[in-house]
Amino acid sequence: MTQVSSLYLHVPYCKHLCNYCDFYKKQFDQSKKQIEEFHQFLDNSLMRHQEILNSSTVEILPLETVYLGGGTPSLWGVEGAEFFRDHVLKEMPIGDNCEFTMEIDPGTWTQEMIDSWKKIGMNRISIGTQSLHPDFLKIMDRQHSLQESLDLLKFCQENDWNFSLDFLLGIPFSKEKKRDIISELDLLLAYRPKHISLYILNARSKYPHIQNIPDDEYISEEYLQVSDYLVSKGYHHYEVSNFALPGFESKHNLKYWRSESVMALGPTGTGYLNLSENSGLRYKWKVSQPEVEVEHLSQAEVELEKMYLLLRTSMGWSPERLSPQLEKLFEHWVSQRLGVYQSGKMILNPRGFIILDSLMSDIFNQEL
Repeated sequence: MTQVSSLYLHVPYCKHLCNYCDFYKKQFDQSKKQIEEFHQFLDNSLMRHQEILNSSTVEILPLETVYLGGGTPSLWGVEGAEFFRDHVLKEMPIGDNCEFTMEIDPGTWTQEMIDSWKKIGMNRISIGTQSLHPDFLKIMDRQHSLQESLDLLKFCQENDWNFSLDFLLGIPFSKEKKRDIISELDLLLAYRPKHISLYILNARSKYPHIQNIPDDEYISEEYLQVSDYLVSKGYHHYEVSNFALPGFESKHNLKYWRSESVMALGPTGTGYLNLSENSGLRYKWKVSQPEVEVEHLSQAEVELEKMYLLLRTSMGWSPERLSPQLEKLFEHWVSQRLGVYQSGKMILNPRGFIILDSLMSDIFNQEL
């Protein structure tokens, strides 16, 4: 029987809809009706979700990881903590030593809100700031100020929270304005974050600043510079976009990268059930009704996903069937200083991470 002990819940509300963000979201109007509709959606989803688990013979274990993403989950507030406790955790109780993460944007939190979530198990905060420079906050259409970011960082430091911070690379006008991302990181490190996520901006074609995004060479240099810097400060570059002090890697995200089962709730929330070595089931919640789109993964699709996800990490990938062509390809990558190949495992370094999509094409072109 498949067992699952992780949950992702998507909270779709934001104070402001930033023009670069493609995650599903709605403008938060703070109305009682809006919250009640969301709660009704989740209540109905819980019933449908149990049907999905039952049909796949999946057993829920005490939760080892919980992640509230969005959107801006902190806008759910005290009322959200009470609903989550009385409805969600009633069906999926938290286990001992659970990593319970909530995404919080600067300017969207109160002491009362954080205390209410801490009381039901929340013990990790992911801060969505994207930059620690006021000019680039404006360019990215962020509504919070630099001071609001620093206030939240100070709160986390003084209260000894396990917290992560999101940064964006490849921000428009970075080249023209000579963005000094190392200075921004210096400012951040003064608050001793346990974890840092650095994502490269991937904007849609209609993004207002699409013509002002730096070229690939600039972004690659920025990425490698940041990796070298954070590693020199004691951070482990353990996944393409993620750095952590030893022992503070995201347990929840590691579940995804290891292709382990993770449940999901909330509009567009996507869950994955690792049914066996040869099959998987992915389900994604619709936004207008508590119903899901289901995708059944074949053995070949499961193996392909495992390969891609593990190559994204410092764990590396050990192919089940090592052909001469694949071994030769690995040796070529090593000669290009893209990683190391040892004991049948390919482990990419940052130079390999930054061109991972190209490396995947190399594998497909070999028809392995």
